[in-house]
Amino acid sequence: MIQAFLPNMMARNYGHIVAMSSMAGLMGIRNLVPYCGSKYAVRGIMESLAVELRDDPRGLTGIKLTTIFPYIVDTGLCKHPRIRFQKLMKVLDAGEAADMIVDAVRREIVEMTLPPELHYMNRFIFRLLPFQAACTWNDFFNTGVDAQD
Repeated sequence: MIQAFLPNMMARNYGHIVAMSSMAGLMGIRNLVPYCGSKYAVRGIMESLAVELRDDPRGLTGIKLTTIFPYIVDTGLCKHPRIRFQKLMKVLDAGEAADMIVDAVRREIVEMTLPPELHYMNRFIFRLLPFQAACTWNDFFNTGVDAQD
């Protein structure tokens, strides 16, 4: 789909691509293997596209990219969420999430976690620490999705 409109954006050096990933695109989650894989793919596509645009000799600085990493949005998809600290890691209302996404696009934020407070967890825990340390962190917060019957 990107190939359908990216060439025109590149010719004009103007445009904004917004992709919906998930916090499940930053860490593996039990009972969500196919979902995690698809969300990791979104992250990979957007990061690769950013590198290609940055390195293009035409200096394509007018094309913006935003990737959204929501935690849990109440869309009905996640039937059995497990959340130990519900005030910190709350389920977002779809309208509230949409408002945050529009704000991120307007401010040209490259990566936005929802809720935004999880940004530093994304940056520090899941990208800098060793795998086992991230697993220990995840075990402490006891978040995930229980299997559906």
